[in-house]
Amino acid sequence: MTPSEPTFHEAPASWNTLYLSPEGFRCQLTLRGESGKEIIEKAQAAIAHLQAQGCQPQPSHTTVKARNGNGHAKDVRLCPIHQAEMRRWEKDGNV
Repeated sequence: MTPSEPTFHEAPASWNTLYLSPEGFRCQLTLRGESGKEIIEKAQAAIAHLQAQGCQPQPSHTTVKARNGNGHAKDVRLCPIHQAEMRRWEKDGNV
């Protein structure tokens, strides 16, 4: 590595959360720190701040009613990021 190349270091601990702003925007917050204890303290403060601002936790998924090819309604789970139908995946015993 030459002196002009930037050096990047990952934090040993991080915490991510998805939340909805009071205006309805989907947002993500990432906190980084040197230890799990530090991250927990930062997360507690972040949660308190987000709640005070009127933010809400983003559900891990959304279930909507959709019609299949026969016209029958069924519950469909949507990916919270892509808003696309989530499908069950299985391979080598993993689900």
